[in-house]
Amino acid sequence: MLEDNVRIARLCATMLQYAGHQVTIYDHALECLQALLPPTEISSQATSLQPPLLPVDVLILDLHLPDVDGLDVLRRLQAHPLTQRLPLIFCTAAALSEVELALTIAPHASVIEKPFTFKDLTSAVINVLPSATK
Repeated sequence: MLEDNVRIARLCATMLQYAGHQVTIYDHALECLQALLPPTEISSQATSLQPPLLPVDVLILDLHLPDVDGLDVLRRLQAHPLTQRLPLIFCTAAALSEVELALTIAPHASVIEKPFTFKDLTSAVINVLPSATK
């Protein structure tokens, strides 16, 4: 989860843990990108048949972040083959136009608006997870 508001991040984490999920909170966009995007690949790694595993099964992304714009984070994730298909949930209070732009960048993403309910959050996670991880 990439959420800069500590209270919202804790609330989401508590709800998701109660629903049986493990949660990783990234406070800053750069921290999240470093965790999800591999460092410059060495030629021996590039020839590997299996891509490295991501540390998360789904990313809940706030579109309003203080250090790097959420849309920039989204563009960087969509530009890399390892993270292009990462299930995404935009958890935001952003304007409709911004959410629509985000959905043009990642049309497979889901959206939940702040404020949200336990059911909104857990349903969104269940709906975007691949069936093998449900």
